Amino acid sequence: MTSAQERRRHPRCSAWLPLRLRVVGGKVEPNPMTLLTQNFSKTGLCFQAPRRIEPSQSIEVEVTLKGAGSGGGDINISGTGYIVRAENADDPGWYRLAAAIEEPSSGEDPGWQKLAAAFDESPPSETDS
Repeated sequence: MTSAQERRRHPRCSAWLPLRLRVVGGKVEPNPMTLLTQNFSKTGLCFQAPRRIEPSQSIEVEVTLKGAGSGGGDINISGTGYIVRAENADDPGWYRLAAAIEEPSSGEDPGWQKLAAAFDESPPSETDS
């Protein structure tokens, strides 16, 4: 028996961060609800949502790092991309969605990649389990 080879280009960070799904399929969400990331990397994320979004649909998300900014303010990091996988979640009526987050074009601040890099560089604390 052979084990499946990891296909991801970047390691995933497990983290439950507030996420707002702001745009789906080019349409602005009128009342974007706050969801939670399950994991993310420099080029993607996984999260659960109360509706299915089909693979290849474009999305725009915003992840919040509460109290991580100067003076204890929040930092909001936006990313655009597209859904690559949609499957039923364990909770009825919810879906587990995986998305590829596109790298920004040159000259833009690579906030999404800085987010993932910050988690890559942070040593785990004794309370992480």
